[in-house]
Amino acid sequence: MDHRCPLCAADLSGRRLSQAIIARMEIDCPHCKRRIRMNLHPAESAIILTSFGAFAVLAALAYWLKREGLYVVAFAAAMLGAGALPLAERVWLRNWPRYVPMDAPAVRNSGDGP
Repeated sequence: MDHRCPLCAADLSGRRLSQAIIARMEIDCPHCKRRIRMNLHPAESAIILTSFGAFAVLAALAYWLKREGLYVVAFAAAMLGAGALPLAERVWLRNWPRYVPMDAPAVRNSGDGP
């Protein structure tokens, strides 16, 4: 994932820990002080929603059927989704821009075609 500011090209990859703790869609670039926002890829949203949905269904099923083994499977499904997101960032979304200017459209690629 490309963690550079789209306006001044400063590397913002050091902000990943603070963004994990305080998730905000809009931030001010610490270098140029202009407003940028996070650019979520549709695959990221799909991974998160699928992972959470699988966990919720399996946990509810384990509670309803009173099967303790299904709780372990629900936990494994949650961990699989948590591991899939960083893997997708490193393998599939390497060139995806993490940030876009505030006036840019929500989904934008880094120059691959029209």
